[in-house]
Amino acid sequence: MPSSAILAREISANETHLTIFTHRGKTEMRWELISERLGQATSVERMRCHLSPSGYSIRWPLLDEDLGIGEMILPGR
Repeated sequence: MPSSAILAREISANETHLTIFTHRGKTEMRWELISERLGQATSVERMRCHLSPSGYSIRWPLLDEDLGIGEMILPGR
């Protein structure tokens, strides 16, 4: 399945993890494993994230960071 086919239905952020809910279920990831920028960000910067209307990506406006859902949760990342 191409990464573009993995879409999020919902996201949740806390101080240590990002949780993504897709048709495959729930995936939790530690911030530092998602990206260096997110690993070094403050809790406020991390938790101000927005799921795109399409469900394809997440945006962190305070960090100017955009990441695709498939890129984050596919094995081999």
